Amino acid sequence: MRAFWTVLAILFAALTVGSLAALNEGAGGSIGLSDIAVAAVLATLAWLSWGARR
Repeated sequence: MRAFWTVLAILFAALTVGSLAALNEGAGGSIGLSDIAVAAVLATLAWLSWGARR
């Protein structure tokens, strides 16, 4: 079960990095609150998954 939570945490972390990288390439250069919220939710899920692997 520990491997499952580790893989899930890595997946969420990769999605977080991808969403933050997409913010830099955003159309028009404006960053919306929803873009930041998505990155925050993904980062929180990665952190919780990492904590659940114990």
